[in-house]
Amino acid sequence: MKDIHIKCYVCVHVFEDTRPVLLVSRPDGDWCFLCGADHANNANAYRVVGIGHVLENDISIDDVMDLKPDWEAERKDIKSDWIRTPIID
Repeated sequence: MKDIHIKCYVCVHVFEDTRPVLLVSRPDGDWCFLCGADHANNANAYRVVGIGHVLENDISIDDVMDLKPDWEAERKDIKSDWIRTPIID
């Protein structure tokens, strides 16, 4: 398992535990855990946490912890399989 103290970005919905993680992305190697909804493109829509907090809330995220930088994984809902694709700018 990865170091649980690695910095990651989460949307406010994931942070407040009102929506599940449906999109994991690694832009430039950073970890982002998002609900998949549209968000404002500003800091108010995101929080920074240790990756351990995200893994603690949803063990299925462990399935994508080998995601390579500049890739993303998305799923329809928490029971669906993750679909991996490269991030295209």
